[in-house]
Amino acid sequence: MFKNALLLVNGNTDQSMIQKNIEATAGILFKHIEQLNIERTRYKGHTEFICKEWGHDYELIIIIGGDGTVHEAVNGLAVLDNPPPLGILPGGTCNDFSRALSIPQQLRRATESIMNGTIRYIDVGQINDRYFTNFCGIGLIADTSDNINDNWKGRLGRFSYFVSALHTLTITAPFSFKLTIDGYEIVDEAVMLLIANGNFLGTNQLPFQHIILDDGECNIFVVNQGGASLLREYLQAKNPFAWNPDKNDIRHYQGRKIELQTSSPMKVDTDGEIYMQTPVSITTQSEKIPLLVPSQ
Repeated sequence: MFKNALLLVNGNTDQSMIQKNIEATAGILFKHIEQLNIERTRYKGHTEFICKEWGHDYELIIIIGGDGTVHEAVNGLAVLDNPPPLGILPGGTCNDFSRALSIPQQLRRATESIMNGTIRYIDVGQINDRYFTNFCGIGLIADTSDNINDNWKGRLGRFSYFVSALHTLTITAPFSFKLTIDGYEIVDEAVMLLIANGNFLGTNQLPFQHIILDDGECNIFVVNQGGASLLREYLQAKNPFAWNPDKNDIRHYQGRKIELQTSSPMKVDTDGEIYMQTPVSITTQSEKIPLLVPSQ
């Protein structure tokens, strides 16, 4: 039983959906929380501001939103000493990080699941002075996020990601990079660099077996020009897609400290948000933020 908690609802959702989400969750939350305050976020960055300024006032912060809302909440809480646990309820387009935490995607079930769950620490990636939970990347992945048409997103929802990715694949071009992983240096060309902490992207589980959320390391995938066709197969696959690690089209590394430079500044996608450029320095932070997750 929590003494008090704050429920943050993404204000970008229309009023009827906000009301529906509150009705689906509030009754369950009140069974586990003595005092529940509900706040609607008003603008981009508001979730981060509230978590940073009010985080220490609550025993639990709960958010209803997508990966962008998670990204804001984590960046607000990460700067606090002893931040409260964060509970994530899916309310966005893809909800990839909640999928990585095995949180049900139906809102009522998700609420029951986390409120009867447990506290777990997972790795958080620190990129320069910011944080990400699911991934950061450059090249194809950043271009895909940048090219998503708002009209597509409104009409197609999560499928807008696949539409943009398939379109971006046709115009992607290699870039030069220098990557240093725990002191090991790689200089090469690629069409995409993905530094993954979570294991879902665009609602699909990534076809890599190495990704563990609390192993203290990030997984780095270097995709060359030949790997672009493999990504197309992955996006279009109807059945679970298996990646053959013996192929050289996609190379995999693991590490705790990563330095990334490119021949010219490139946009960096962090959890679907684009506001940074290379060069970047990335370190894995363990036990940074406690999460309320379903029991295993």
